[in-house]
This record gives sequence, C-alpha cells and structure tokens, in this order.
Amino acid sequence: MIEKLYESYDDNNYYVDSNKKKLAHDNLAVVGGMLTFFLVLSVLFVAIALAFGNGINPYYDFLPGIGVLIILSFVYFKIINKRSYDFRITRIITLIIYGLVILTFSIADLFIYRQSRAVFFPVAFIIFSVLYIDYFRVRLFFQIIVMVIYLSVDFKLKTGMNFTYDVTVAFLSLLASSFCYAAMISMSLSRHEDSQQLVKKSETDLLTGLLNKVSFEEKCDEYLSKKLAGAKCTMFIFDLDDFKDVNDKYGHQTGDKVLKLFSEILKGYFHPDDLVGRIGGDEFMVLVLGDMPDGYAERRCRSVLHELKTTQIDGASGITCSIGIAEDTQRLTFKELYEKSDKALYKAKEGGKARYCIYGVEE
Repeated sequence: MIEKLYESYDDNNYYVDSNKKKLAHDNLAVVGGMLTFFLVLSVLFVAIALAFGNGINPYYDFLPGIGVLIILSFVYFKIINKRSYDFRITRIITLIIYGLVILTFSIADLFIYRQSRAVFFPVAFIIFSVLYIDYFRVRLFFQIIVMVIYLSVDFKLKTGMNFTYDVTVAFLSLLASSFCYAAMISMSLSRHEDSQQLVKKSETDLLTGLLNKVSFEEKCDEYLSKKLAGAKCTMFIFDLDDFKDVNDKYGHQTGDKVLKLFSEILKGYFHPDDLVGRIGGDEFMVLVLGDMPDGYAERRCRSVLHELKTTQIDGASGITCSIGIAEDTQRLTFKELYEKSDKALYKAKEGGKARYCIYGVEE
C-alpha cells in the first residue's frame, strides 16, 4: 500500500515540477467547481429534507454552511478567479478554501448529530491530507488549526465517549497522514540513494573506482564547453610501460593490483576537483581544471613516476609509465586536447619511456 502511494507521490512530484503553470490554473478551476457542487448539493439536501422530512429541524444547522459556501463562491468568482497567481500562492489559496469548507460542514455535522460519533470530519481530514501530501508543513499547520477549532466545538456539544472517540479519531487521522508522508519520504530518499549508486556504477570503472572512458569524456566536454577563453586547463595521459609483461610474468591479479595502486597514486597527487579517469586497459587520463603554478605539471609527473617505480606489488617492481601533457587556453574541444596530449605521449614513448613530455615544448 505504502509502495503504491509512494509511486503515486513520486509521479505526482515529477508532474507538478513539469507543469506548475497549468496546475495553478487547474487548481483554481477545481476549487470553483467544488464550491459550486457543494453549494448546489447542500441546497438540494435541505430542500429535500424540508419536503420529505419532519420540518426544518435539525437541517437548519446546514444553513450557516450554505452561507459560508455562498461567501466563498462570491470571493472566488469575483476576486480570486479574475487574477493570476503563481503555483505556491495558488496552492495556499486552495488549501485555505478546502480547510474552511471541511471545518464548516464538520461543525454543521456536529450540531445535527450531537448524540453520535463524527464521520464527516475524519473522512474529509484524510482526503485533505492525500490532496496535499506533498505540501506537508503548510498542510500540517492548517490541519492543526482546523482540528483545534473543530474539537473545541465538539467539546461544547458532545460529552462522554462520543467526544473521546472524536478526539481519538481526529488525532489518529493526523498521525496516519503524517506517517504516510514520513514513509514516502523515507522511500524517496532510499530510492534516491539507490539511483545515485546506479549512476555512480554507470560512470565509474569497476576495478579502480575512477571515471570510465565514456563518463570522463562527457565530463571533459561539459567543462571545456563552459570554459571561458583564456582560462587554462591541462590534460595528462598516463600509459603504463610494458604492462603486458607484468600480466604475463606475475599474473592478471597482480596486474589488477598495479592498476588499483596507480589509480590511488593519481588521486593522491591531483586535486579532488580534477577529473581522473581510466580510459583503457593501462591508460589513464587527468584533466586539471584551472591554472597551475609554474613547474606544477613537471613536479607532479616526477612524483608519480618515482612512487610507481619504487613500489613493489607481489614481487613486481620497477614499473614505469609514460606521460603526455597538453595545455589549453584557447577553448579546445576534448578531441583536440586529447590529440595534442596523445602526440606528447607518443613522443615520451619514443624518447625511451618512463618520462613525461609536454606538447609544444622542445627539450
């Protein structure tokens, strides 16, 4: 039951966010229809009661309710309906009107059926909660006000178990609506966390936890497209030297450990805001966002090379990598920046590996 309510709540929130202007207009139209319907129904009810009942007593107690409906209808059609409101104001206006209608007829019900338990109020209270389940705080505030006024009148008119019953049912109705809201929010948060986990899994490399090739390129494209002309960024390509030999000699498990270690080295030497990804079997990329101090790229490369070479994993040691670097201040695309850093990487490989090379910088 709660699952179905949540799905309805979630779909409702999505629809509301996408159609606020239309819903504001529709909400006011529904209120106008509701006022007209209740007004006609109430007049017919009293007329039929007078025609076939035992006189106007006790049905005259509906006359104040009809009077309130007439006043609300006049205010709606002469003032509210002739103006345009945003979604939030519209929701509050309709909430107030619904609350007044519920309160009016609940009190009329109390006057007519003083010797029996209330039925109209708890039913209307629950329906009211369902209509505004996504508007919890404001709705709860109005619910408490309506309930206090209603129970105050109930206390004056009823005694003994009937009053106790009405109080109990009113509070249970309030708690039930709050419980449903809390349950759906909890499920919403849980699903949001699950959704975030799925997004994370789809974007990351399962072995290293870095961005995978597709998500790395997408995030680079997004950043580069928004980068202002003149702003600097730097792309690094890291390629492990002779990594196939590590797999052949020490096994793929050791090879996987090397890849995990190297990903940790990269995360340790670059800022958390920089983009770090594994784009191939033994190929990694980093996009440094923003300017860097003089010599930063060179120092980082030397540190990465040193730590990788001096670390031993399952007997494998002396592992090296080649690094290609390209800098951009001209709003290059990802493809253009990649091609430059890849040329620098090729030059580093040709120069003997275990070294770095910056595109456009002659050694």
